[in-house]
Amino acid sequence: MPEQIAINSIEFARNGESLSGSVAVANLSRLQDLLFSGSGLLEYTLTGKRGENGKFFLVCAVKGVLQLGCQRCLGALAYPVDLDSELELIEDELVLPAVVNEDELTDAIKVDPNMDVLALVEDEVLLGLPMAPTHAPGDCKAGGNFGQAGIDKPNAFSALAALKTKDLRKN
Repeated sequence: MPEQIAINSIEFARNGESLSGSVAVANLSRLQDLLFSGSGLLEYTLTGKRGENGKFFLVCAVKGVLQLGCQRCLGALAYPVDLDSELELIEDELVLPAVVNEDELTDAIKVDPNMDVLALVEDEVLLGLPMAPTHAPGDCKAGGNFGQAGIDKPNAFSALAALKTKDLRKN
C-alpha cells in the first residue's frame, strides 16, 4: 500500500507550492477493474496557484501509460496518459462557480484541509479514460472494419437502387 500524501489544499494553493512524484499503477485500487494489467508508473505534478479575483487553483498533470483492455479483441492496449487539469478550490460545494464558457478546462473541487494527493491523481486519471478503449483501425487483433464501409463489399442499398431503376426501365 502506498504511503498517503496529504496536503491542505487551500494553503498549498495560497503558497504556490508544487509537488511531484510517481505512483505505481498497481497501487491505484479504483482503477484496477478497468485495466488489462496493473504494470507501470504514473508521474504526477500538483501545483497550487492564485488566479483572477483571488481564486485559488490546483493544477494537476499526470503522464504515463496504462494497459487497458481493447473492447474489440479483449487484448492489451497501451493507452498513453497525458492529462492537465485545472481545479478551482471552492469553500462550499453547494455554491459552484458560474459557468462562463463551457469549453473552459477548469473544474471545481471542495477545499480539503487533508486532501489525499494520490486519490486526486486517481480521480483525474479515471475521468480522463475513454468509455470504450479500442485499438486503432487495422491494429486490432479482432480484424474487421467495425462500422467502416468495406472497400470491396457492395453496399446493399446500392444493389436495391439498381433493382429499382431496372424495374422502372421495364415500364
